[in-house]
Amino acid sequence: MRKWIHVGNVDRVRAPVYVHWSVFLVVIALGALSLKSPIYAALAIGCYFAVIAIHEIGHAWVARRLGYHVVAMRIGAVHGQCVFEAPDTEWEEVLISWGGVLAQVCVAAVVLIVARLTDALTLPYFGLVVVFLGYLNFLVAFVNLAPGGGMDGETAWKIVPLSWRQWRANRVARKALRSIARRR
Repeated sequence: MRKWIHVGNVDRVRAPVYVHWSVFLVVIALGALSLKSPIYAALAIGCYFAVIAIHEIGHAWVARRLGYHVVAMRIGAVHGQCVFEAPDTEWEEVLISWGGVLAQVCVAAVVLIVARLTDALTLPYFGLVVVFLGYLNFLVAFVNLAPGGGMDGETAWKIVPLSWRQWRANRVARKALRSIARRR
């Protein structure tokens, strides 16, 4: 059995998208939980895919903006993977790592703000969208920032020491420039 099935391409980042066979088990489970309403089932399945896809598209978008080729995006049952060229610098690797989390947080914030500002929760099915693309999206982004292996946090939190070193280097450079300017 093939593990990954090609389902299409994301044109904006020019990358093929693959789905793991286990995703279809989740689709069946979500469909079975929603037998009463096909609309509810379709919305649940779409939101489920969206949470993972938004994250991977965030990585891909930042990688493309930095000039790297995105090789593929893979969607698994509980996680995804964006495969791209190895970044030239550690700083760019960190930026790409933050791309997925920030994409999720942006979408979650918009969904929750719209839900709060409107009476949208009273609309049929919108509560499901708020749960998946709002609250669950925030939770998944937060969990993904864990500094453990295989999570984005392993790379993303390198931003702290990198920023500290950059701040110190800028401080030393400013002092040197002021010293040179005084001598003139």
